[in-house]
Amino acid sequence: MENLSELTKAMADDMRVDAKGFARYKTYLGLDDDDAKRLRALIPEVSSTCRDFAETLCAELLQFDETRGAMEQSHKSLERIEQNYREQILALVSGHYDYDFKLARMQNGIGHHQNCLEPKWFIGAYRHYFDCLSRAALKTADGDTTLFVDTLDSICKIILLDIALGTRAYVHVHEEKLRLFAKVFESDLEAVLITDTAGNIIHASHMVLAISGYPAAALTGCNVELLHSERNDQAFAAVWSQAAEKGAWRGRHWHRHAIGHDYLASMSIAAVKDERGRVTHYVVEYSDETETWEAERALKRRTDELAYSNRELEQFAYVASHDLQEPLRMVASYAQLLARRYKDKLDKDAHEFIGFAVDGATRMQSLINDLLKLSRVGRQARSSAPISCAKILRDTLSNLELAIQESAAVVTSDPLPTINGDEILLIQLFQNLIGNAIKFRAADRPVQIHVGARHIDDAWEFSIRDNGMGIAPEHFDRIFVIFQQIQSKSEHPGNGIGLALCKKIVEQHGGKIWVVSRLGEGATFFFTIADPENSVKKETAQ
Repeated sequence: MENLSELTKAMADDMRVDAKGFARYKTYLGLDDDDAKRLRALIPEVSSTCRDFAETLCAELLQFDETRGAMEQSHKSLERIEQNYREQILALVSGHYDYDFKLARMQNGIGHHQNCLEPKWFIGAYRHYFDCLSRAALKTADGDTTLFVDTLDSICKIILLDIALGTRAYVHVHEEKLRLFAKVFESDLEAVLITDTAGNIIHASHMVLAISGYPAAALTGCNVELLHSERNDQAFAAVWSQAAEKGAWRGRHWHRHAIGHDYLASMSIAAVKDERGRVTHYVVEYSDETETWEAERALKRRTDELAYSNRELEQFAYVASHDLQEPLRMVASYAQLLARRYKDKLDKDAHEFIGFAVDGATRMQSLINDLLKLSRVGRQARSSAPISCAKILRDTLSNLELAIQESAAVVTSDPLPTINGDEILLIQLFQNLIGNAIKFRAADRPVQIHVGARHIDDAWEFSIRDNGMGIAPEHFDRIFVIFQQIQSKSEHPGNGIGLALCKKIVEQHGGKIWVVSRLGEGATFFFTIADPENSVKKETAQ
């Protein structure tokens, strides 16, 4: 009620209903001190009958859906509503018709508006006020006809004043609400049109000019089809029919600008219905999305080009690697045959040169085999099925059994989930990361490796932590690039493809991979596997 009172005072100021203006209106009605005196004389009788008055009024209001709904929306008990009506009728005979009385009566009108009760209902209730007050006047007059007539005149004046204050406040609140809606309407960053059911434009917002080039006034009375471009696959009449049938339509539609060029509009059409559910108007909103559409097309073209280029590179890598295998085998075989057949005829340098050739061919074959593995990750369609990561870990450890035994490595894990993925690729992923942890172990401490997993957003995040040699921060990005090896090949043989393969496998599963490490203190490799359905099932690794 305190907020309602503050609203009433603010509204009275905005309506410029000051004390002087209120006094002038009372003079216009002829409401003077004699009227106040006659009305005060009714207080004893009204006080004794106001309870019956309030109960009768409330009982009648409960008979109609609209008034009953307003009473229920007020969140007041029936007893409290009856008390309000008793206070109101006593205020009418109080004899104090000052500025505070005006504010109180305006507050009553605002309250009716907030409860969505039309003026006809609370104005109609004054017949109950008049009935109660006239009976009190008759009894108070005690047979004095002149006094009775004069008192009825005073009652009419105070009722007219009360109705004027209440309805003025009600109408003002309604106008303020409409002004607020108009401001919102005009401040929208989209163009907004209001049309009749046939699509004829009744009103257009100021943004219509900025987007379509048509002044709002020029569109009034025109059909919204004026905005339609022949570039559309679908006639505008079909779009309008869908909106009429379903009550709404949303999509992209080509519009023709006032100066002749086409632009792509993001457009929505919504039906406005009356209390009986009948469509009376449509609200059409649209904005220019041409730049967004062109950017999307450019991005799609670029994506398609990159995908095609990537497929070509992968095909080239596969074919080149596959076709190089046979010549390399021939080089290695004939070099070894040469060494065996002419072993007694060749000097030490010749045997060393042949060894270099055989070793180079063998290393080249190893490199080609790794390239084939990398190209297959991109070329082969990834199978996706529920896979137990606990089983993936068991298979990985089985494949690395000899390396684990030789290094006396201890591998532990958290409970691991079941995820959707390609089993063969995931085994390669785990095997490369755990194999690297064993390979790049520290010489002064036993190997300890821990596999962790936790669910984050729409993915599983895995971690493989070791206590090995560690990696300097400047190498964090480099290690995932093909052929990049930061350790000496003589100490740690390899082709620098393992982590590049891991990166490609993870990306194939909709994730990413990264490392956190400090040189000499071990490393933790993190990677994510997409889990868009959040369909997860944990199981303990055995």
